[in-house]
Amino acid sequence: MRTTWHLVEPEATTWSTLINTLYAEADPSAVQLPPDYFVKTTFARMGGRLLLNRANDAFALLFPRGLHEGQRLYTARMPDPGALVRGEIEALLAPDRLIWHDPTRPPPGVPSHHLDGPFDLGAPEPHELAAIRGLHEAIWGGSAAARYPDDLHSASFQPATSLVARYHDQVVGFLLGFYRFGLAALNEITLPYRHDLAVESQVMGIAPEARRMGLAVMLKRYQARQVLAQGLDLIHWTVDPLQFGNARLNFGRLRAVAGACYPDYYPFRNSLNRVPASRLGLVWLPRSAHGQGGLVEPPARSAVAALTDFPDLAILNDGFTPIATPGNAAAIAIEIPADWTTMQHTDLALALRWRTVTDTILTEQLGFTEGRYLLTDVARAGERCYVIGRRAGGVLVI
Repeated sequence: MRTTWHLVEPEATTWSTLINTLYAEADPSAVQLPPDYFVKTTFARMGGRLLLNRANDAFALLFPRGLHEGQRLYTARMPDPGALVRGEIEALLAPDRLIWHDPTRPPPGVPSHHLDGPFDLGAPEPHELAAIRGLHEAIWGGSAAARYPDDLHSASFQPATSLVARYHDQVVGFLLGFYRFGLAALNEITLPYRHDLAVESQVMGIAPEARRMGLAVMLKRYQARQVLAQGLDLIHWTVDPLQFGNARLNFGRLRAVAGACYPDYYPFRNSLNRVPASRLGLVWLPRSAHGQGGLVEPPARSAVAALTDFPDLAILNDGFTPIATPGNAAAIAIEIPADWTTMQHTDLALALRWRTVTDTILTEQLGFTEGRYLLTDVARAGERCYVIGRRAGGVLVI
């Protein structure tokens, strides 16, 4: 008897509830699943889909893989269901196409090596996957269910990015990214760059002993060069808007911009996210005049600007207290904590007030359309830290 499969789109109002149910009923001894919080958020936004057999609650995730003659390609992450079922599912998705990937028997990726200063960057070797798992757990904690399965690094799955950083033959960093179909935030503006297919730079981890050595920048730049070599123009990722160190990296060094804030984006709590896990949506166009600056390192780039470096600036908050609106200011400054992680551990109530106020300001002010602002820089005034937004317009992204 033929099974009956259904295609569930991420726009469905029951998406998160359905994912919760399927994950709760999944056999933990079977195929390891990507983290449920990823599937409920980023996976859905990047164009992922779900195949569901309602007769037995079997399901498979469909990952964006590419475009071919105007049609979307997906990776179906599931053991081979046999010719009859494959035919049924392929007909269901037509004219989109599927590439089948068995997560229980993935062929390894092709290891590579590229020397950058003291680091050896490249695709991981099979024995290095365990090091990626260990590094993920050491940074974020949690169970195996919070990690990304090994097969997502494989050749048959074909991730957009799978990189490790080696230092003295030890893995001290990794970066995993996926393909995504479009970015809704850019649909209302005209850009001379493609964004029908882009890269979602999902998770990056750096071992404590390798931090402050520029490794995060090296990994992101290596990823950008891979993206450009594929003929793609856009890299997107999400970050906590209140982590000043991340802001220095993403705005000051990589020259990404942020035009969207997603309050309470991830439905989890951990040591780095003890209050609602809000996120900025970052856009890096490394082929643009602005974004190209992120591929090089001018001598003065490491210095943090002063507020006085930005004329016609409106400061929108004093800590967790709103104090102004932008009016017609050319630029805005939004104060963020100097040490957000410590604040969450020492004064949870205070951290929640900061999160609430900055979420409101960022949601109201950010956007790529006229009248909105894009976060582009960081600044300090004494010990106080700020992210800087400038009026949205083509000059900031082209």
